[in-house]
Order: sequence, then C-alpha cells, then structure tokens
Amino acid sequence: MEITFKEYIRRWKEGIKKVGIRSQTKLQIRSTWVIVLGIVGGLVISIINIKSLWWLLLILLGSLGNTVLQLISLIQKRNLLDSLEGGINENGF
Repeated sequence: MEITFKEYIRRWKEGIKKVGIRSQTKLQIRSTWVIVLGIVGGLVISIINIKSLWWLLLILLGSLGNTVLQLISLIQKRNLLDSLEGGINENGF
C-alpha cells in the first residue's frame, strides 16, 4: 500500500504531536552528546594540523563551550521533568 506525500506529512504531524516533553529532552541530550563527540574529534584533528587549521581550532573551541552549556541545560531540564513526574506520581495527581 502506497500513501501520497500529503498523507505521509499529515501522519507525521500527528505522530510528532504525540511525543512528550520528556522524550524530546532525552533525544536532545543524546543528540547533543553526539555533537560534543564530533567537536572533540574535530579539536583533535585541528591540534594535529594546527599550522593549517588554527582557525578551525578557534571555531571549535567556541562551539564546544556553547554546546556543553546547552547539554548542561538539557540535563537540568530532564532532571526537573523527572522530579516533577515523581512528585505527581507520589501525590496521585
């Protein structure tokens, strides 16, 4: 059974609406870890080839700081959501 592109988009939108905030946050954390690993890998390569890639080293250092702060924020958000859900379950609301 084939579906049209329009039907596919409609179903995709319905599915995305059902994804909860906790699931989104967990996925963002996993994805941010992948980005951090990529930046660290790029830093290693930049350091090895510092004569020709010094400019890339500067860019990656700046992006590493920004990405680590983003990761910390997402972890705090996840912890807050987990504690809120735990409180809701304990209180029966």
